[in-house]
Amino acid sequence: MQNDCLQNDFLIPNWNVPDNIKAIITYRYYKNNDFNLALHSDYKLSDPQINRNLLIQYLPSVPHWLNQAHTDNVIDLDVKHTEYKQSFDASFTRQVNKVSVVMTADCIPVLITNIDGTFVSSVHAGWRGVLNKITLKTIIRANISAHNLIIYIGPSICKQHFEVRDDVFNLFVAQNINNTKYFKPTQDKYLCNLTGILIEQLNNIGITNIYTSNLCTICNNNLFYSYRLEKNTG
Repeated sequence: MQNDCLQNDFLIPNWNVPDNIKAIITYRYYKNNDFNLALHSDYKLSDPQINRNLLIQYLPSVPHWLNQAHTDNVIDLDVKHTEYKQSFDASFTRQVNKVSVVMTADCIPVLITNIDGTFVSSVHAGWRGVLNKITLKTIIRANISAHNLIIYIGPSICKQHFEVRDDVFNLFVAQNINNTKYFKPTQDKYLCNLTGILIEQLNNIGITNIYTSNLCTICNNNLFYSYRLEKNTG
């Protein structure tokens, strides 16, 4: 599905969710200014903290920013934590007006809610995250019925641009021989359909209510950051 609302300020996912569920995806620019939100990045065309403060005006509360490190760690935002410096790549909440957020620049941003509108989650899924099934682990950690879930897969690197070496191919095929069909051999590498692997993982646990943006971060580099294309990026 490629009917997302490309508004001036934010991308609004076009997924069929309860009215109380809201989601936005930021572009690389906000009102023609760089809109990097990553404090850890050396990409400093603008001040990420100022940009985060600007973003808050569109949200019901301050987001819970994660220290993302391509792990399969999941955090429950409704439990009081004494230390947020540990690395997490997914979060979830059942509390009204609490904001779950992830940052991506080619990796897959996965948004999750349920048909009752009582749960939201965001997941950062690069190839390591997909291999380690972080989205499935988030669902298990949240102890929520998979059959009632609605998934949105946001802008990420597409299969025409995601090149990987033998080591990545071998890991996925060793995990599931069916993953072979998501790799297309080139001269010395493979083109990988990471979104396809993720969707199959979700289908295998009974989730079929899945929406995709069909927007590639490299094909649409004017709209989104791409680590593969730029290396030093937001």
